Amino acid sequence: MKKTFDLICSVRELTSIFNTKTNVGGLLNIVVKLVAKHMQTTACSIFLYKETTEELVLRATAGLNSDFVGKIRLKTGEGVTGRCLKEMRPVNIPRGAEDPSFKHIPGWDEEQYNSILAVPILYQSKILGVLVLEDPTPDYYDNHDIKSLQAITSQLATFLENASSLIQLDKNAGKNKKRNNKSRKNYYKGTSVSEGIAIGNALFLSSANDDVFLTTRNLNYIETIDSFDKALESSIDQLEKLQATMDENLSEAGSLIFASHLLMLSDDNFSGSIRKYIKAGDNPSVSIKRVVNEYIELFMNSQNLTVQEKILDLKDLGHRLLRNLTEDETEEGDYTGQIIIAKELMPSELVKLAAQHTEGFILLGSGSTSHISILAKSLDVPVIFLNDSDFFKSTENDLIIIDAYQSIVIVEPNTELIEKYLTNLKHIKEKNTEKPEILEKAVTIDGRKIKIQANINILSDTTAAKEFKTEGVGLYRSEFLFLIRNNFPSEEEQYIIYRRLLERMEDVVFRTLDIGGDKILGPASTMEQNPFMGLRGIRYSLRNPDIFSVQIRSLLRAGVGFNLKILFPLITGIEDFREAVKIVKQSINDLIDEGIECATQPEIGVMIELPSAVMLIDELAEEADFLSIGTNDLVQYILGIDRNNEQISDLYIPHHPSVLRAVSKISEAAVKHNCPLSVCGNAAADPDMLEYFIGLGISTFSTNHSMIQFMRRQINEMNYSHAKYFAKKSLSARTVKDIQDLIAKKRV
Repeated sequence: MKKTFDLICSVRELTSIFNTKTNVGGLLNIVVKLVAKHMQTTACSIFLYKETTEELVLRATAGLNSDFVGKIRLKTGEGVTGRCLKEMRPVNIPRGAEDPSFKHIPGWDEEQYNSILAVPILYQSKILGVLVLEDPTPDYYDNHDIKSLQAITSQLATFLENASSLIQLDKNAGKNKKRNNKSRKNYYKGTSVSEGIAIGNALFLSSANDDVFLTTRNLNYIETIDSFDKALESSIDQLEKLQATMDENLSEAGSLIFASHLLMLSDDNFSGSIRKYIKAGDNPSVSIKRVVNEYIELFMNSQNLTVQEKILDLKDLGHRLLRNLTEDETEEGDYTGQIIIAKELMPSELVKLAAQHTEGFILLGSGSTSHISILAKSLDVPVIFLNDSDFFKSTENDLIIIDAYQSIVIVEPNTELIEKYLTNLKHIKEKNTEKPEILEKAVTIDGRKIKIQANINILSDTTAAKEFKTEGVGLYRSEFLFLIRNNFPSEEEQYIIYRRLLERMEDVVFRTLDIGGDKILGPASTMEQNPFMGLRGIRYSLRNPDIFSVQIRSLLRAGVGFNLKILFPLITGIEDFREAVKIVKQSINDLIDEGIECATQPEIGVMIELPSAVMLIDELAEEADFLSIGTNDLVQYILGIDRNNEQISDLYIPHHPSVLRAVSKISEAAVKHNCPLSVCGNAAADPDMLEYFIGLGISTFSTNHSMIQFMRRQINEMNYSHAKYFAKKSLSARTVKDIQDLIAKKRV
């Protein structure tokens, strides 16, 4: 009896395919053999889609005639494989040759197989190709096999996308551009989005001159062919270990996040070209730079945007090879001692570089993109945005200090300043190793118990949250699972992450996908004049039911054995809430019909962020299982203030009388309908707002893990009876000044 599996091979086994020194076709052959082994089937083939001719081309096969690789080409709807492409769904044929869609290809010997299972390969909602299994046993594949093969294609998608890009590249190298070196200042003021101090040498991934080419540096390279082979071997080993670590500590980043790096190193067309130049007399460092830049130019000239996005990966790989070629080679060949400078970075790129021990980042812009700022805090890496384009015309390898506490960048500091910051860094590290007193509970002086939970962006946040003794996760921002990857993760991939989070924290509130506004996802983004008023939150989910249903199914499956809580963002009223609930109920019924175990009675909540939701709060509190006040957006929408607009930041006032009265109205409705209520957002950590919320009777809060102990200390020194009096007086205030006077009087 065959035994299939739910969640594919391990990352270690998948990354092992890159160990073989071969070309892209050779690696694809290893993939089909690996899949055939795990699925316990006789034949496996990969067809990749060629956009220019709109054809599926056979690129690798195990169990069939390999002479047909590159020769079999199928149009949409042609044969079982073409039918799978046309219908964009799995096709399971119990008796192949008898099926009307079966296509006979002389010499291909496919007639020996009865059962055929074809599954589309998708990457960022784009078709890459079709993975096909075949076996002589009739009716061999079942629904479990379909799920397994879909999981496999999902995990291999990144690798296959890179392979497809390399296969379709046409070599047409041009001339490298020259860096434009200009003088610049030594001191720059920017905007910090995550705190910290970093000291390191500048490394430009992109500059104001659009120079994306790899450059060699004034380092001591070991210029022998043996040293190149050692650097290549070290790079592969380092990346495999890094990939395994990423899978464990940052699962959201997805499988094979370093697939393009490993694929290039394992491709003889890449490493072989470097060896060719070395044997012709060039130094290894020059040869590495030459070949990497040839590929960068190829990628730049490609009409495929996905290929163009791999340029940073190429430069990253070239940097690693060169660093492993030096006499003072670091143990990991990474970005230790270096500060990355770039015009812009996608969240997925930030994750890759931070994982390689980058000291800090300097990016072009004002720092208004919240996904980068929130992610930087979770990754604990200092990031500063600079609007001064002159800085991005400066020279690589300059010594730079990032002081993200004061939002300043210092270029080529003097010895005295370097010593000062090194001392500061030492003190910060010593302070971080100290074990402060950890308060496990928050109780007011007169006995009112308050629950403090953590906001979680990525799984690794749970470590710090546990250290600070959080009482659960009041807000899991599920969009970061999408943002880090810059694509749409499959049902299986989402299920793994959600299940891991529940196993670590148990009490978790999952906010469904909240992209839009200042959180933009590549394949989901559209240009909007006013994104905060546009397609975001639950609006996006309801407009894209396929994406929404996949997330809901994943949550329901992960929630088995736990008290699953699902929170809908940006609800405007009863209609969209009911529509979202309907999708949850339909997903439950579908999973039951498919025989898949799932949570059948999840708690469903509403995030109160819009004035319309406040006006309908009685109806929402009556129908929802719980409510959560999202203070960041609630203040923004009530006051009509873009919270990321620095020109009017002084008008963003959480203690505005209209905001206080809105929160009071929400609290009254929650009590009236016995609907649990919590508060999350920055206002929850403000001592005066915290006292106001508690005075209204709210007893559950969710905050960033770094603020948990601060809030508990504030609450433990608070008197509940005084808080009620403060809340009552605040509600009678008519102006912001009235509130400020009350706060000042309270502090005396």
